[in-house]
Amino acid sequence: MASTRIVDFTRKPTDKEREQLQRRLARLQVPGLPEHLERIEAKLLAHERSAGKLRTEGLRLRQPFSYLEEPIDGDFSDRKAPPRPLRPPATRISNSLGSALRLELTTLALLQLRRKPGVRARLSDLEIPIAGDSQHAGWADLVAALPTDSNVGGHFYNSRDKRARTVRSALKRLEKDGLVDASAGPGAKNRFENFVPLHEAGADARGEREEYTIPELGSSFVFAVPPGFILNGWLHVLEDSEIAVLLMAACGAGGWWDRDGQVFSGEVRLLHYGIHRAPFAAARKTLEWFGLLDVEEIDRHVDGRAEFNLHRVHRITLRGAGFEVQALPAIQDAIERQLKR
Repeated sequence: MASTRIVDFTRKPTDKEREQLQRRLARLQVPGLPEHLERIEAKLLAHERSAGKLRTEGLRLRQPFSYLEEPIDGDFSDRKAPPRPLRPPATRISNSLGSALRLELTTLALLQLRRKPGVRARLSDLEIPIAGDSQHAGWADLVAALPTDSNVGGHFYNSRDKRARTVRSALKRLEKDGLVDASAGPGAKNRFENFVPLHEAGADARGEREEYTIPELGSSFVFAVPPGFILNGWLHVLEDSEIAVLLMAACGAGGWWDRDGQVFSGEVRLLHYGIHRAPFAAARKTLEWFGLLDVEEIDRHVDGRAEFNLHRVHRITLRGAGFEVQALPAIQDAIERQLKR
């Protein structure tokens, strides 16, 4: 039987995209990363209980985490993006160098693996320390970071200590944006031990600090990201801008369907989701290469530049099947295929 040749009909990477893909592939090929991601998955799943619905329903999020019902007020455009404090939490806490968005979603995933819908988080019942140790897993064991031990002027810092600092830094950001409540005030020792996750809309949007409760799929303003986003490690290998675009596609608010794809106007994308044109343009293309998003490009030259008619908007569709494979090898293969084109 003749083999079937898979043809990639997406446009080839530009020179700039090719350079970015080469750097990204190098980061994903760091020795020890596959084992590190496997340990994260094992420690996360250790909290799973039969009441949890993440495995069957996906990661459930309330719409205000990604989408603002009222548009951001001000003179903003894709050339002048809204300041972070005005954006919804998902894009407010995103950062190419930070871990706040990943930690927030990891926390919600852990709770949804364990708790039944409708109940409060009660995260303190699990007694998860920030750093942990070789015998007890901590939050430092649930972040995708591969720092190494170091000796700086006689002061020894092991990789666990460094990951714990990453967690504390992320929690400071989440506290600032009203997504967690610390157990003590600024400057106090171990102030983030027993932190409490708050409603994912943020305290300012809610008008008060409210403990997070597990959302029920089918309730108003609740959407879901496929289970594999968490269970197959996509959360840890995607960039924050790519995660934000996935959340927009999964949420769907403010968009409409046309020719089997979702359409989000530039105004909705920017002023309701807080996603600027540049990160969106890059993310929708890489997500298509990774098999997580179907994209119908409208009015594009072969090199990816937009044609004159800027009112023609791309159609995007979340590909649930794309999340059903392990993320790290899938994304490495996808990048290598694009570099060979």
